[in-house]
Amino acid sequence: MKHIYLITLLFCNIALYGQVDVYLDEYRASGKSDFEKEKELLGEATQLPELLRPYLQDSLLHVRQKAYSFLYRKGRLVAESEKHPYIILLLKGCEDPNGSIVGQNLIWLQSFSKNDFPAEAKELINALLRNSQVPHRKRLIMLAGYVNAGKEWMKRQSLQPDLSPNDRWFLNLALARLGDEAGIEFCLGALQPLELNNNLVEFGLPDIIYTRQKKLLNICIDYLNSDEPACLSADPDNETPLLCGYRILEMIAPVIIDFPVKVSAIGGLETTDYRQALLTARQWFREHPDYQVQTDEF
Repeated sequence: MKHIYLITLLFCNIALYGQVDVYLDEYRASGKSDFEKEKELLGEATQLPELLRPYLQDSLLHVRQKAYSFLYRKGRLVAESEKHPYIILLLKGCEDPNGSIVGQNLIWLQSFSKNDFPAEAKELINALLRNSQVPHRKRLIMLAGYVNAGKEWMKRQSLQPDLSPNDRWFLNLALARLGDEAGIEFCLGALQPLELNNNLVEFGLPDIIYTRQKKLLNICIDYLNSDEPACLSADPDNETPLLCGYRILEMIAPVIIDFPVKVSAIGGLETTDYRQALLTARQWFREHPDYQVQTDEF
């Protein structure tokens, strides 16, 4: 009976491999996706990294994009011990000649826990950092800071006198995420003089929260306590002044351990009473100056 079971399992895997091959070959010709079919295939197929390698090298952009999509989606499904080959191939895809694949892969890589990145992945990130032709440098640098890769390269680069202000900012953000004191102080010095307003909340504070450094997060908490209506509502047809704290709360809540205010999968506060949620958050921070920060996610 055991032999019959193993033979049956083998043929099932071969059949699933065939189905994935057939699907991708049909997709190559038609360019038409069947997301229900893809969900079925990805839920059942095993050892996809080896199967997908030829499609990752395909001459057609849409085929490579689909193959990397399969890698990402399956990589999110498999057990932690099985994620390494998916991450490695997504990183190798950052050498693809098409910038859209590079940018998308870097975004997808952010969704894995930093503990999922093996030493080989960090070596690949180091190599990508040294290759000035790789696009989407901000995403790459911030991924490196997140997974603890490339620190020495970033420190050397941050000292270059001809760096653009944007490059210097991103490098110091990543160094701050790595716990580098010079990087933290650089970000602190850039943040402290800024006036609380829409632009700061929308463009500056997400970067600051990325660092996960309490010296910087404490400034965000100060802004959270501001009663000045320095921001505007999200409705472009009816922009009215409102407290910036509501938007800051949505950004900071997911990174604080044991925080009483929760955020939904789409980023909104899980409450029908925003005012009370903000009051609860303010009180909680006053009572928990020793709060802990979650660092295992991007």
